[in-house]
Amino acid sequence: MSRPKFGLALGGGGARGFVHIGVLQRLEEIGIRPDIITGSSMGALVAATYIKTGSADATWTELDRMTRSEAFRKLGMHLINVKGRGGDSFWHQVSAAIQDRIVINLAHSKPGLVQADRVKEAIKVVVTEDSWSDSGTELGIVATDLYSGEDVYFTEGPLLPAVMASIAIPGFLPPVYFEGKTLVDGGVSQQVPIRMAREMGADFVLAVDVGQDIHPIAEMDNAMAIMSQCENIRSCHYRDMLNREADVLLLPEMPGVHWSAYEQRETFIDLGIAAFDKRRVTVEQGWYQTKHPIRGWLKNLLR
Repeated sequence: MSRPKFGLALGGGGARGFVHIGVLQRLEEIGIRPDIITGSSMGALVAATYIKTGSADATWTELDRMTRSEAFRKLGMHLINVKGRGGDSFWHQVSAAIQDRIVINLAHSKPGLVQADRVKEAIKVVVTEDSWSDSGTELGIVATDLYSGEDVYFTEGPLLPAVMASIAIPGFLPPVYFEGKTLVDGGVSQQVPIRMAREMGADFVLAVDVGQDIHPIAEMDNAMAIMSQCENIRSCHYRDMLNREADVLLLPEMPGVHWSAYEQRETFIDLGIAAFDKRRVTVEQGWYQTKHPIRGWLKNLLR
């Protein structure tokens, strides 16, 4: 009988994905190294960096270096935090309205607001080799086929295009054209790639969801805000349905935090630690029962 495999599924959420590093730190402390680690969007970048470096602390060092780099600054993440973009004054509101109009006009003429070359240069700061396994841990990355809507799984081959495809936030980052497919953010089809971890052979899956809940960030008094909120509601319901496939789900508490808030990355690590600590006993018991089903059944019976 083969040894059960521990799977870790890391979801997308931009800067909020730094939560994953806190979870990885806690897993290391209790002696669990995932056999399989899957990532979607920012989760893919964290997972790929973890496979490359071999530890949570080294993953933080690499990704912190990336966010401080000139290549990352040129992406303009610090300019798009819509929640903190304006103030209450008349001129702030006028400025925000002008910015919205510019974005809408650009959206009609470009596949993404950021050039593909700039994205590539930023990701190349950390993705420097095609590493898909390390110390018994296998890496899986999910992206979405823009035409068919199907999941596209990467488990080998060139790593850079796989990560770029998985983080290609629709509208903001351009699609990735790879092997005849047009690929966008893995979070479109699998916000948290639990299903991919199962298909790679995981018997137990710990999932980390850093997506936004349904929290409106604007008054519902215009068409753009209404459409955005409706799409948010629909995606949240679909994500919640997929999350039920995890053995244990971690939901870090960070309401209303925009995905571009990279300046809060150290705080996000602490939130990941807190989320794990809240469910640590459940994780340890669930994993024990997966490894020792008969003993686990007897323990529960005696308890």
